[in-house]
Amino acid sequence: MIAFLGLGRMGVPMAGRLVTAGHKVAVWNRTPRDVPGAEAAPSPAEAVAGADIVITMLSDPDAVFEVVRAALPGLRPGSALVEMSTIGPDAVRRLRGLLPEAVGLVDAPVLGSVGPAAEGTLVVLAGGLREDLDRVADVLPVFGTVHEAGGPGAGASTKLAVMSMVVTAQVNLAETLAYADALGVGRTALLDVLGATPLAALAERLRPVAESGPFETRYALGLAAKDLRLATEGPGVVQSVAAAARDRLAEAVAAGLAGEDLTAVFPFAASAGSAPGQG
Repeated sequence: MIAFLGLGRMGVPMAGRLVTAGHKVAVWNRTPRDVPGAEAAPSPAEAVAGADIVITMLSDPDAVFEVVRAALPGLRPGSALVEMSTIGPDAVRRLRGLLPEAVGLVDAPVLGSVGPAAEGTLVVLAGGLREDLDRVADVLPVFGTVHEAGGPGAGASTKLAVMSMVVTAQVNLAETLAYADALGVGRTALLDVLGATPLAALAERLRPVAESGPFETRYALGLAAKDLRLATEGPGVVQSVAAAARDRLAEAVAAGLAGEDLTAVFPFAASAGSAPGQG
């Protein structure tokens, strides 16, 4: 049996993929939500009771720790916890210390949004001990393509590295378009020029929102802000560009845009007055 804890925008379709693949699935969410074919449990501990694999898909490290602590009484020796949220390697190490030795741990955050979650085309970045990765080798491919990133914490580290590039690039494009607006350069004309550069794929993917408005929420701006905060707060190389993007997203969150799609940063950057000489 598989227990799935966390039924947000990503969690519901991911749990549904497990059901479709023929697994017996128990689910829990703070606010009860229905996953057809899965059994809803009233608490994390009851959801994981008897489960061979437990999957967490939650918003941030604090939520993961809270839910895993609540699940501890139901975790059985020999089971494996697959942590698929974006929480960073430090939180993964803390999580390992929270779990009994007899419970395995794989950190396996994903790349992709709601559509790929429903289609089973996510990219799964898996880190863990060989024996723990082997325990979940038949389950992770249900969600998409699995890339084994390395040992414990490697999946979480890889996810932050990727997001520090991907999210920062979107924020930078948003500010570049606002800068072009201030100079009197048409957005369509600028995007056409960017389409002839190495940034063509990004420019074309975001052209619809740049020209017409934000997408429906697929990757919440508040979660993107959290991801960049995690990517820039740890030890190691200082990411000054990512930190600037983090601060811009923090401003957007303060303006009430946390629940909007990340692409809401485009109109926000324009309204914030990103003109020549301004940040």
